[in-house]
Amino acid sequence: MDFYSTLRTRRAIERSDVCILLLDAVEGLHNQDLKIATLAWEAGRSLIIVVNKWDLKEKENNTAAKFEKDAREKAPFLQWVPFLFASALTGQRVQKILELLRDVEAERNKRVATHDVNETLQALLARRQPPQAAGREVKLSYATQIETAPPTIAVLGNAPDLVVDHYAKYLHNGFRDAYGFMGSPLRIALRRKSGR
Repeated sequence: MDFYSTLRTRRAIERSDVCILLLDAVEGLHNQDLKIATLAWEAGRSLIIVVNKWDLKEKENNTAAKFEKDAREKAPFLQWVPFLFASALTGQRVQKILELLRDVEAERNKRVATHDVNETLQALLARRQPPQAAGREVKLSYATQIETAPPTIAVLGNAPDLVVDHYAKYLHNGFRDAYGFMGSPLRIALRRKSGR
């Protein structure tokens, strides 16, 4: 991508809440597309992938599922991003883009009650406790959603800096399974619980 194209892309992402990445069904997902998707996701923008020219794609069993699987192998965060297979030429599924956009915007702005977030945290802790670090017991005691757009959940404990990456990912996936937040990045903020 040349300099000016990159600059325009970054500015468009900065001005957006939800980004729609348009792919060519015949060409598939290129590295450049992946860079744009990653830029949007890391900037906290919601994302929808529309695969155009679906009418021209040679189809076998589960062609759409294979297309999604291949894309998600290149970028695991795409598992949270909806794909829509459409054709601008024939009008196939074009009407669904606006509907999907509204759904993703609603997920981006969804607010989950603190009571529910805490129940989910307790269920996750009951299934798997955080690994102990260097002889210190890591305790997580409370969780609440602190932001929307993108959704952010704060998890408070005695030693947030000792929570290992794979456990933070476990919490992320658990909250995802419970609340969806389709198309939106979900941020987990590990924080120290203040003493009395």
